[in-house]
Amino acid sequence: MKNQKNGYSLTEIMVSVGIIGILSSTAMPTYFGEVEKSRQKETQSVIATIPPIMGAYIDATGELPTQWDDLSSIAAVMTNNGPATGELSNPIILQKSNYELSIEGPTESIYSLKATPRIARNTDEPGEPDEKRFAIYSCFNVSNGASDLKSGNGIEIKATLNCG
Repeated sequence: MKNQKNGYSLTEIMVSVGIIGILSSTAMPTYFGEVEKSRQKETQSVIATIPPIMGAYIDATGELPTQWDDLSSIAAVMTNNGPATGELSNPIILQKSNYELSIEGPTESIYSLKATPRIARNTDEPGEPDEKRFAIYSCFNVSNGASDLKSGNGIEIKATLNCG
């Protein structure tokens, strides 16, 4: 009878697992970083649509929007629970994202929009907003139609917006 070898030796398995581990340890952080960037870009695109909606509402009614419902009469800003409702000053969680969006103003004809990621602390639920990690700021001047959008470290970018 011939001595047949079935399967792999322990050494072969250990080398294979080691190679897969090394490849995973370099690829996974890149993958998760790209997923986070895509979420940030999606949130930026949603926020970029809000100033035109505000402008269209002002053009249609001649009044400044004060409610999310005012904006929804032109185009809905979606949350996980459907179209946003309530006062504009009440923050909302944008649909399919972990970003909290709040709108302030108008102060001297300028609305300020801020989206910050929410950090969960040992739960599956979103936690408190974290402006230091990555924030998206936008502004909209209702008197001249100027708008701007910046993203990055929230503390650094807020002062660089130009809606004058």
